[in-house]
Amino acid sequence: MSPDWADKIAQQLLSRGSVKTGICLILGAADTGKTTLAAALAKHAASSQPVGIVDADIGQSHIGPPTTVGWALADSRRTDFSQLTPGGISFVGDVTPVGHLLQLTAAIAQCVQQASEAAELTIIDTPGFIHGPAAAVLWWTVQRILKPESILAVQRDDELSDILTGLQSFETRLERVSSPPEIPLKSPQDRRRYRQSQFAKYFRDSCLYNISLTKVAVQSGRNLSRENLVRRLLALRDGKGTDVAIGVIIDWQQSDNVVVVKAPQLDIEQIRCLVIGDVSIDIAAALQT
Repeated sequence: MSPDWADKIAQQLLSRGSVKTGICLILGAADTGKTTLAAALAKHAASSQPVGIVDADIGQSHIGPPTTVGWALADSRRTDFSQLTPGGISFVGDVTPVGHLLQLTAAIAQCVQQASEAAELTIIDTPGFIHGPAAAVLWWTVQRILKPESILAVQRDDELSDILTGLQSFETRLERVSSPPEIPLKSPQDRRRYRQSQFAKYFRDSCLYNISLTKVAVQSGRNLSRENLVRRLLALRDGKGTDVAIGVIIDWQQSDNVVVVKAPQLDIEQIRCLVIGDVSIDIAAALQT
């Protein structure tokens, strides 16, 4: 991919007012350059106004750990989102939108709301979930809830046509952007290795917490038994419904009504709810990477 492709597109979009203020939603398949374009837009726009980035690519997260939507304020000097300080995260519970469309929609909406309180322009980078009726309904629903001022459709050919057909009549600036053909496709193994490295980075300085189940609510779509909960990821949510951190269940002591969780340093007294996800990880293996 030409190093200045995204810079040129970003400058064109900003100069002609296709992207101004409000919310900019970027859609596209995996490995089409969405994140690169989002970074270029943020870099150029941040020189004149506060810009928020919402990273909704829950399987290849740059802001916050995988399984979460994260947001941060952009820095015109940095184009690597992973170098930004997260302003907040919102747990989805898996690394794929499949089976988690409600959670993903809610997480995006929450992070956009938080980012928009600090930014004049909020750019949403999305996962490459674009095929089939469920994907179309997801992005139509996100558009209906957020009412973005602009939507950027990054595509190799016309793979977004089904989604765009349901969006093009609304009062939203819709821009089609051609994806460079030379962008390499990541393999499933590449994606797994990246997730492993992101989990390792997130949990490197984590601690163990004994949490009394008499003091917190528990949200789970599965039966609560030690056999299916150990190693499971979960969100530690405060009384305002904000996800303070994610953690890994190390032990579930039903007889003592206690769950042992490994998580980054936090004030455990503020946690009011444990939201159990659908992903399990080997935390020891992750920390060795």
